[in-house]
Amino acid sequence: MKQKNLIRHGWIILLFILLVACTTETKDEAMKATSDSNKAIELYKNAYEVAYGVLELEKAVSIYEKATIEDPNFFMAYYQLATYHLYHKNTNDFIESATAGIGCQIELSKGEKIQKELLKEWLKHMGSDVSELGKQLVDQYPNDPDAYLNLGFIYYLNKDYLNAIEVFEKAITMEDQGNLYCGPKLAVVPICMLGYSYLISDQLDKAKTSFDNYINQFPNDQNPYDCKADYFMTTEDYDKAYVSYMTAYKIDTTYQVFHQRAMNAKHLNDSIQLK
Repeated sequence: MKQKNLIRHGWIILLFILLVACTTETKDEAMKATSDSNKAIELYKNAYEVAYGVLELEKAVSIYEKATIEDPNFFMAYYQLATYHLYHKNTNDFIESATAGIGCQIELSKGEKIQKELLKEWLKHMGSDVSELGKQLVDQYPNDPDAYLNLGFIYYLNKDYLNAIEVFEKAITMEDQGNLYCGPKLAVVPICMLGYSYLISDQLDKAKTSFDNYINQFPNDQNPYDCKADYFMTTEDYDKAYVSYMTAYKIDTTYQVFHQRAMNAKHLNDSIQLK
């Protein structure tokens, strides 16, 4: 009799352990980028460093493309390219990258499978609201800032700036999990997007702080000064906008748009002075 009770209790304990194991294994610590090629992985890392360290996005695009040549089934490289082209409204390039990513013949990670569904929905319509899929990523990877970065990108595309602010703030304060940067890093610099989300939602003080922090993080890059100039244009401080646009232009004189924006700001400032 005692032996039967022991067996029964043993089964109960085993069942409890299995139930706990099943619940804890449903969450993963960090998103993963799947590739069978070490060379492709190295290119992927290099593209991230170029895109996110010095913000040379076009150069980063070419490196991600090299990674897909090295490994034609490198889904996450296609995802980076697709989100970049989606954000910049390069329709044909987006379709090409997204289609290639969806067609990858490799067993994907849980996060990649969700991101694959994102691409499918965006292929149906580039303006699709895919926030529920973004929430699935956050639910699956609650400790990974890249999951929040994906969701913030989705909210920003949807012009849902208040939710974007909440998610970008969360991503910025989280520790990097040391994974292979599985957020749409080619398309999104979180602190930059946070600043614009504040700016668009008329939270000007917070926008200024975000852009100042952006400049502090990337003092030798043109983009933060361009962003700060946009802030000054919004506040109608055209003289400061001119200076900030010109700072961006001096850093990268090949980008004539900065000079054009600076001249526009100067014209507006001169018009005010003549009144």
